[in-house]
Amino acid sequence: MILSPPFLPARTSQSEAAWLDAAMAQPTSRLSNTNAAEGSFPLSLRLGWHNGIHIQAPQAAGAYLPVRAVADGTVVFVHPPTAPNNDVNHALNYNPFNAGTPSPAWTSDGFVVIAHKGEIGAAGAVATEFVYFSACMHLGSLANHARTRQPLKAGDVVFRKEALGTPGQIYGHDGQVHFEVCCDEANLEKLTTRKRDWADPLAPQPPTANGRTDAVFGSLYIYLPAGTPTRASQPTSHLRSAVHAGGAASAATDFFLPDTLRAAQWVQITYEHGSAILASCDRLGAPIGQPRNDSRYDYITVATMRPGASQSFEYDLSAVANDRHGSLDAATQALSSPSGWYELLRFGRNLGPDALPANAAHWRKVVTPDGGLWVDLNAPGTFKFSDADFLAITGWNCFDDDPTPTDQRCDSLRMKTLIRDPDRTNEGRMERAQLARRLGEPEVRNKLRRTICKFPSEWDQKDVEKRYGWLETEDFKSTDDDATGAQKWERFVKHAKAVTFLELPEAFLKADWRFHPREFVGHMRKCGWLSCSEIEQIYKSHDLRNNNPARFDAIRKYQISLNLMTRKYLLNTSKRLPHILGQGAEESSFLTAMQEDSMTGSAVNGEVHGKVGGKDPQSLRNELDFGHWWGFSPNERVDWYGSKKFNSKGLLIASSYNWRMGNLGDPDAQKFRGRGFKQLTGRLNYVQYWVYRGWLTRSSFDNHWWTDPQYVARNVRGMTKTPGVVDNPEVVGTSIYNCMDAGGWYMTFQRPDVLRAMDGDMDYLAASISELAQETTASKAVTLAINGGEIAWDRRLKNTRAAKEIILDQ
Repeated sequence: MILSPPFLPARTSQSEAAWLDAAMAQPTSRLSNTNAAEGSFPLSLRLGWHNGIHIQAPQAAGAYLPVRAVADGTVVFVHPPTAPNNDVNHALNYNPFNAGTPSPAWTSDGFVVIAHKGEIGAAGAVATEFVYFSACMHLGSLANHARTRQPLKAGDVVFRKEALGTPGQIYGHDGQVHFEVCCDEANLEKLTTRKRDWADPLAPQPPTANGRTDAVFGSLYIYLPAGTPTRASQPTSHLRSAVHAGGAASAATDFFLPDTLRAAQWVQITYEHGSAILASCDRLGAPIGQPRNDSRYDYITVATMRPGASQSFEYDLSAVANDRHGSLDAATQALSSPSGWYELLRFGRNLGPDALPANAAHWRKVVTPDGGLWVDLNAPGTFKFSDADFLAITGWNCFDDDPTPTDQRCDSLRMKTLIRDPDRTNEGRMERAQLARRLGEPEVRNKLRRTICKFPSEWDQKDVEKRYGWLETEDFKSTDDDATGAQKWERFVKHAKAVTFLELPEAFLKADWRFHPREFVGHMRKCGWLSCSEIEQIYKSHDLRNNNPARFDAIRKYQISLNLMTRKYLLNTSKRLPHILGQGAEESSFLTAMQEDSMTGSAVNGEVHGKVGGKDPQSLRNELDFGHWWGFSPNERVDWYGSKKFNSKGLLIASSYNWRMGNLGDPDAQKFRGRGFKQLTGRLNYVQYWVYRGWLTRSSFDNHWWTDPQYVARNVRGMTKTPGVVDNPEVVGTSIYNCMDAGGWYMTFQRPDVLRAMDGDMDYLAASISELAQETTASKAVTLAINGGEIAWDRRLKNTRAAKEIILDQ
């Protein structure tokens, strides 16, 4: 899913977190009884539940930025704003900060609710989807629909970043809106895999199973039980020792084997922009030491130090995977693959289809209470997760224990316990007044960001008096006489009904599980999984806008495998993904050509010339089965592989792929022509990819397939084949998974500098001359790494920019 904040201020060199904070900044004004920002989540005035947060709109050129859709969706409710006035008796001119004496303090009532369907992963061929709502209240004006040019209405489809309106006023404060995100219980479970469970932060239960595999994004989290094997120096073997199997220690008996952890802990691994950052915390989430950056010199023995290597371990994952696979003996290599090792390093576990030894160890240098140690992150009893699991150890928790769930007053014991004064000698720390004042404390605000809370919508006009009745006695009559308090209460009820609605959609009202909007947006922006609709938008400037069925069918066919590839190889970041999609569009003709045309020509002496299995190559473009090797059928000219020199397009030439990239002449130019999303080409690349997948090993050699002694001696000494796979190079083009995986492998393992080139680009749209030059440099470097030259670079850059326009935030 692609997600953005409701305001899109300009972005240059800001970090992701800093930019989101600027885009969704809360008002500087504070509530007098809490010292919290006005409109805080999930608690605000008088410790009452509050759906979302108030946002102070950013400005550009002296004007407030427009409010925009945070994701693609369908408008389900619209209420146009009332024109402001200075009538102190108007219900929208209510001033809660001076309720005793009416004064004009306008609150805008423009309201837009959007239903979104997000896609965060897939289980097999089934996408993992969830439905949620975003709501924006207090709009000062509504925008016209971006395409119909008519006022927004229920049923309109809107795309991310399209304008919804302008920010209005809240209690007389200009340029403010209320923004919220919510879902129902069924979709909460789809998103978080949590069944509304609350985890006691003071007594967390250790995990008993790995986290989800359908959705994996953001940081990795690995639970290490007491007794997990450790080493003071880098282990020489990457297979787990039976002596140090792990999990045998007991804190109760104080029995620990030598070289094991004495206490359970967690390790967080974050890969970004070339770095691999490891942070540790104890079972309660308290940090252990300082985070450390993995260095390639922790894992790979090299003769020459490379500048910046301590910050670039992510770029070296492929080298480490090859090294660990290559360290195994011949028999074990037959049960292993570099791909399996890469996934172990990347995800902490092997999520893919390729082999990994059952006793593979994942040694990483980790901060522990005893200092930096090498720890086996794959030992028995360790469990692996990602940000997609919404772990309690990272602060996520569900709150639904309010005994009065039909009103807006927070009576949740768990919520009160979360925010109370930690000083146990404070006998009044659970009193409502003290709890309310705690809302302004930074440590409390930080805790509240990852609370997921169940309570009714404040916008439902039904039973307003009942839901807010506690305010009548607790606030309005607590210090006033009955008559004065009654007047204040009546003004409040009048105002509350003016900013609530009777006709809200039932599905929206049932979506009573609520997220901190800033935290939700920031968290889900790590996902990087594209739906079919989002890919279609990226490629819309081409045949998709003409409703070309082949384009639509190709996107639906390859969408999941494309996402699996970008997720596996860390290519789904805001800097990298536009280049991947832009380059792939040129290489695969927007996903419709996963194999180069075999050859072109016509019948010669009654023999089929330029066809595969009697079929024209063009007719095979959209078929799953690309046929077989040339020359297997009687009517195919075998002398195509003989003395005549043709290129892979069937033309007589002097320069071709015939003797390049490990090819052994004309047969190989046809056999190993370009296939897959990246158009993998040449015998050498195919061989190396098969070795990577574990289809070939170096234990022996099979002369049935490899026939050139010099080539064998030079490149594939001691390899053997996996029957049924290496006999058919077309498996790279016919397998949906292989089509994509081969492209990711090539860029990561064969051309690792392509990652640096993409990271050298910006994650915002180029505007200035210097920024355009930086973008051009990055695009040409990526093109060179993928294509070996600058063939069709102008189209590749155009496609990359088209992807940026959808993926990025400007």
